[in-house]
Amino acid sequence: MSKQSESETVNKTVYTMEDIFGPVKTKEEVMRLIEADPGSKKKYEELGKKEEMQKELDGFLMGESSLNILYDNFFRKIFNPEEHRDRVERLISALIGQKVKIKQVLSREGSQISDKGSLVIMDIIVELEDGSFVDVEMQKTGYRFPAQRSSCYASDMMMRQYNRRKSEKKDEFTYKCITPVYMFVLMENSSKEFSSSGDHFHKRQVSYSSGVELPEMVHIAYISLDTFREGVHNINDELDAWLTFLIKGDAESVMKLIEAYPEFIDIYKEIAEFRRDPKELIGMFSEALLELDRNTERYMIDELKEDVEKAEAERDAAIADRDNAIADRDNAIADRDTAISSLNVERQRGDELEEKLGRYRDKFGEI
Repeated sequence: MSKQSESETVNKTVYTMEDIFGPVKTKEEVMRLIEADPGSKKKYEELGKKEEMQKELDGFLMGESSLNILYDNFFRKIFNPEEHRDRVERLISALIGQKVKIKQVLSREGSQISDKGSLVIMDIIVELEDGSFVDVEMQKTGYRFPAQRSSCYASDMMMRQYNRRKSEKKDEFTYKCITPVYMFVLMENSSKEFSSSGDHFHKRQVSYSSGVELPEMVHIAYISLDTFREGVHNINDELDAWLTFLIKGDAESVMKLIEAYPEFIDIYKEIAEFRRDPKELIGMFSEALLELDRNTERYMIDELKEDVEKAEAERDAAIADRDNAIADRDNAIADRDTAISSLNVERQRGDELEEKLGRYRDKFGEI
C-alpha cells in the first residue's frame, strides 16, 4: 500500500447512526416521551391503522433508521428550492447528467394546468442559467395516462418559456432563443405502465424515420423509485445516491450512502433534528397519514372509474356482438324467405306448364 493510500485510509472518517442521528433510545424511552402528551399519544395510536408508518416513526425516534422523506411535509422542507438551492441543483444535475446552475425558481403562477385532487408531493420548477426550464415532480402514486399528462405539462412549460422570451426579446426574438425543457417524474409507487418493465429509469427518446438529426427540445423521463428500491443495491453514480436517499432509510443503506457520498451527512443531520420534538414529528406523521388516506381514496376512485369504464366497454362490445348476430340471423332468414319465394314461383310456373300440357294432350292426344 502506498503512503498516500495509507494516509487516506487513516484520515477516512467512519460514521455510525448515532453520529448522524444522535443518541439511541429504547422503545420504552420513546413511549414515555409520546405518552407524556395526551394529544401525541392519541395521534400515535391512530397511526396504528397504518402499521408500517408507526414502525417507521418508532425506528426513527429510537435512532435506528432515517425518515421516509417522501411524505409531503418532510419532502417540502428538505427540498425547498429557496432555502436549499445547492441541494436542488445537485439533484437536477444528477437527473440531467451534467452540472447545472439554477438562475431562478419559478412559481406555478401563469401555468395553464393544475391538477384537481393532486397526488403530487412537490413540483419544483426552475430556470437554469442556460435558459432551460426544469420541472421535477414527486408523486406518491403514478398518475393514470402518464404520457398524455406529462406531454401537456411539458407543452405548458414550453409555451411559458416562449412567452417569456418573446416578452424579453421583442422584435429581436427568433426561435433560436428557445432552449430545452426537462420534466422528471419521480414515482414512489409506479403506475402499471412502468411496474412490469424491470427498469427504474424511463427516458423518452425521439428519432426521425429519415435519420435526420434535430435537437430535441422536450425531454421527459420517469423514475420508478419502487423498482429502484427492489432491484438496485449498489451506488454507482450520483443519481443512484439521490435515489437511495429518497427511497431507502434503513441503517445499512444510510451508512453505505454516507460512505460513498459524505455530502449527504448534512442532509441526514437536518432530518435528525425532527427527533428533538416528538410532538411536532407525530403531528407531521398524522398529517401525512390523512393525506395518504385522501390520495388512496382518490386513487381507488380513479381505479373504480377505470373498472366501470372497462365493464361498460365490454358490455357495449357484447351488445354489439349480439346485435351483429341478430342481424346475421335476420339476413339469413331473409335469404331463406327469398329462396323459398323463388322456389314457390318456380313451382307455380311448373304447375302452369303441367296444366297447359294436360290440355294439349286432351285436345291432340299423345304425339
